[in-house]
Amino acid sequence: MNSPFIYILQPDADESERIESDLRSRYADKYRVLRADTGGQVLSALEQHRAENDSVALLLVGQSLPDMPGVEFFSKAGSLYPDARRVLLAETRDSETAITAINQLGIHYFLVRPWHAKNLEHLDELLEDWQAVGQPAYMYVKGVMNTHVARIRADSNLHVAAEIVALSGVSDLMVVDSSGGFVGVLSEGDILRAALPDIDEILEEGGTLDDAYQVFLRRGAELSHRPIAPLIIREPITLLPEDHVAKASAILVSRQIRLLPVVKDGRLLGTVSRANICQAVVGTL
Repeated sequence: MNSPFIYILQPDADESERIESDLRSRYADKYRVLRADTGGQVLSALEQHRAENDSVALLLVGQSLPDMPGVEFFSKAGSLYPDARRVLLAETRDSETAITAINQLGIHYFLVRPWHAKNLEHLDELLEDWQAVGQPAYMYVKGVMNTHVARIRADSNLHVAAEIVALSGVSDLMVVDSSGGFVGVLSEGDILRAALPDIDEILEEGGTLDDAYQVFLRRGAELSHRPIAPLIIREPITLLPEDHVAKASAILVSRQIRLLPVVKDGRLLGTVSRANICQAVVGTL
């Protein structure tokens, strides 16, 4: 998936180069930073981006463009990318221009020339805001997570856990307390390991695989009413709903985990699996 665009539209070549240098140093790992001289050039580019489903995060535009005022550019660009963050770079602190830009055209920030690197702090805030609300839902965990989660109470026994696993078909159960607070994870593998005999030891003593299976069945019956508490993974890796899907993907692959709980303020909100992410990504292609 291509990175979002940031456009710099400032006719003063020296200042435009300084802005581009600062923005590339700050954002090049996440955004494609481009600059242009005229509003018409950028409007044409925005039309092409829209046709190709590209994202545009920020438009940093000077008021004194050679072909149109900056405020006029924003009035036209707004219909193409209404979610892009808009910053007007004006010659002086013209209060009338600022009020018009902010109230009528939805300008997010009004900066006064000359450009200063400290202005990047304002752009950081705007881009963080755009990341939160401007990108498609599938870019974030909350947009791909499964909210229909197989849960089990922390005071349940292994018999109940086995039933839930069998009925739900999931490999990991999310464990909650009596008030619904997240406690941890109980995996199908841990349930099996609790009852699984030492097959090698049985074979070494002259037993067969059938003997081992019978031990497995007997041990499973003996364990069925034991509490799940000792088997709960109480500090699993969790995600926030605001986390990027790239973070979830990296954890799932690098840790060889099939399912991650999504937790916020101690509450279980859902789970994210490799299948959830693949389905979301494929569905957008």
